Amino acid sequence: MLQKVLAAIVIEEWAKRYGTESSTSKCPPLIEASTLAREMSNRTLTWLQSDPPAAYHEMAFILARIHGECTNLLHSFAFDCKIPWDEIPTLGTEIDLTGSKQGGFSLASAEAAVERDYSKLKDRLGKAKKRELAVISEKRKTVLSSIERYKEVKTQHDIRVCAAFAAAYVALKNTPDKVSPIVKGVMNGIKVCFVSACGAIFESFFFL
Repeated sequence: MLQKVLAAIVIEEWAKRYGTESSTSKCPPLIEASTLAREMSNRTLTWLQSDPPAAYHEMAFILARIHGECTNLLHSFAFDCKIPWDEIPTLGTEIDLTGSKQGGFSLASAEAAVERDYSKLKDRLGKAKKRELAVISEKRKTVLSSIERYKEVKTQHDIRVCAAFAAAYVALKNTPDKVSPIVKGVMNGIKVCFVSACGAIFESFFFL
């Protein structure tokens, strides 16, 4: 995410600087004067018109922590409820942000652990082990909160990259066939700035 945002900022500043310097002369638009600028314009537009990636590299640490929480959750049925270990589902050891690796641990793996696997193990107990199950249920809530936070971070990263790419595309002064992806990116950028500003104002009043 950070690399994409920084690249978009560099492109935007390059376009603005070129526009300022060429305003006093009869220079062609940057996307006509530079093949690199044209390529960057096309790439940013392609990203804006496509579905966002499944995840970003920065999210690997969060997913690794969720892996540990899911492992602890499932293992609790063996440690606390004495369910045989061969009945406890195993999770992949390799963190897979894209969800494309066979046997890897992805967001889908985490969701399966707290829903399908948890339900199967819970039903295995019947009405016994109520006290132990109450403790395990609290662990499950923690994992569910972590999964929701993971999704929130993903959405925030998508918005930041989308806004940065839209700003870079606008600065390059290209004209797309459809303006909706560009407008969406710009509006997301405004939304992020507004929320950040409101948060800063709230914190300043709160800590006075």
